[in-house]
Amino acid sequence: MSANPPASRTMAPRNKLAGLLGVLLVLAALFATAYYPAQGALAWILGGLGAAAIGHFLYRERPNLRRGAGSRGARHGANAAVITAACLGTLALLNVLAVRHNGTWDLTGDRRFTLSEQTRKVLRELEQEVKVTAFFAEGTEEQAQIKSRLEQYREQNARFRLTLVDPDRNPALARRYGIRTYGTTVFESAEQSFRTHELSEEALTNALIRVTREGKKTVRFLSGHGEHGLEDTQRGGYSAAQQALTDQGFAVGESLLLRDGAVPEGCAVLVVGGPTKPLLEPELAALRSYLNQGGQLVLLLDPGTETGLEALAAEWGAVLRPDVIVDPMSRLFGGSYTTPILTDYPAHALTRGFELATFLPLARSIELAAVAPDGIATHPLARTTPQSWGETDLNNAEASFDPTVDFKGPLTAAALLERTAGEGGTGARILLVGDSDFADNGNFRLSGNGDLLLNAVSYLAREEDLVAIRPRDTKPSPLVLTRAQGATLLYSSVVLAPLVLILSGLMIWWKRRNL
Repeated sequence: MSANPPASRTMAPRNKLAGLLGVLLVLAALFATAYYPAQGALAWILGGLGAAAIGHFLYRERPNLRRGAGSRGARHGANAAVITAACLGTLALLNVLAVRHNGTWDLTGDRRFTLSEQTRKVLRELEQEVKVTAFFAEGTEEQAQIKSRLEQYREQNARFRLTLVDPDRNPALARRYGIRTYGTTVFESAEQSFRTHELSEEALTNALIRVTREGKKTVRFLSGHGEHGLEDTQRGGYSAAQQALTDQGFAVGESLLLRDGAVPEGCAVLVVGGPTKPLLEPELAALRSYLNQGGQLVLLLDPGTETGLEALAAEWGAVLRPDVIVDPMSRLFGGSYTTPILTDYPAHALTRGFELATFLPLARSIELAAVAPDGIATHPLARTTPQSWGETDLNNAEASFDPTVDFKGPLTAAALLERTAGEGGTGARILLVGDSDFADNGNFRLSGNGDLLLNAVSYLAREEDLVAIRPRDTKPSPLVLTRAQGATLLYSSVVLAPLVLILSGLMIWWKRRNL
């Protein structure tokens, strides 16, 4: 009598290898489908081979699988499989919801991944279609960066159209646009076109403004009295301000009143940037005539100079005091006592949402009339800290507050004077600042200095949509420690933490040793 030998309760090594290989092939097929969608044939081949290997494993091991299905281990395994499947299903559902309802949170300190207020304002008020074509090599870091940034623009307004083009894959389109280098972004709207090779938000927003502005308003800077030069690229020049205004879509130039005899026609804003010599009476008369015609004037007047414009400001209800603002708070930021910090911006459309500090290297204070002249409205725009004061003894090397002659802070350092009634002058405005160096090349990029000047010009030119915090390039923010802070960090992390860990280990070892 012969009996059949009992079936083996262990899986054959070849069958195990086939099952493992099948799983790996199926995973490879899924990976190819997700990351290489163009290679569809490869995914099908890998998936087919994997399915065949798994089928071979199931067929050869069916006796062992049938016996194991009723065991306690199989029941526990089934429960684990159900729980795992439920978890995976929940994760898949959350992933689908995240894709359909996209949301991001910018947790960086300087909000580097969030569009600036000015960019959002320009996009919200965009009423015409803007076509943007970015020519970047596919798969590069630059393409990913420009795509991420411009998709944020597109999310703000559907009229913003974005197309990414690889010049190597679409040479005909690249030739049509005249593209000769990678990294060119072309903005088009109506009949206007502008291209930029920069990736910063500032450059992209400026390009957007350029192609959506109908015509250019003219901003002129007065010359002939020792003012900061527009073409001067040295520290004391205004070339940075000129470039920033040009990028905002303004036509910028100089005006010599002695030669022209009057403010040139079509001048939207006239800037007087730090004259060191007095203006002549015919020039002052030309400025008054300009204001009487509804002109817009920016006066940046330094302390210790008499320009004749002080009398003009007084006619509008503002007195430029004969002082120099001293601010002890400046020492906390590495500045001098004569560099006041402006952080208090009274409510006004020009400074709405303005939260950046402004530094004035050497400034005088402004006293606004308690009762403004008829037809004039005065508005303080920026004040110094309460710890500051206006020092009147300019010959004293060691300044100290004297309540009998000095002016106690907070002090007004910038003000807007607006004519609301009068003969032909309704709408004329003067923006007055007791310093001109804050806008020179050495200080223009410092905190909110440049933004304050650009906001002032944009507001006076009635380009209110440009009045906001400008986008700026992200700069590194190094951690600066004092010697005591550095020593504390060193000993706490390099000495104290390892010592505590070693002592804890020794204590645990000693207790276990004595058990």
